[in-house]
Amino acid sequence: MRMPRNAAWLAAALVFSATALPLLVYYTGLHTLGPYARGGALQFFLDYYADLGRLRPGAWTLLLGPVGLVLLWRVLVEYAWPRAGH
Repeated sequence: MRMPRNAAWLAAALVFSATALPLLVYYTGLHTLGPYARGGALQFFLDYYADLGRLRPGAWTLLLGPVGLVLLWRVLVEYAWPRAGH
């Protein structure tokens, strides 16, 4: 596998899961479950990052889930669908 391209995908997944994904989780919960008990979106972000620091599995799953999906996809693309000439 080509590392620079894979590293860019992994970095993008990590940035997405550290910034946008918690916001999506917050707004999904807001519309399905009601207001966040401890405050608003900022408090949700602070709790999320605090849970990462406390090594809570749910927070780490949210952070590393997209990275795992990107890794799985890149491995499948590389090995399940080889390019012509290989």
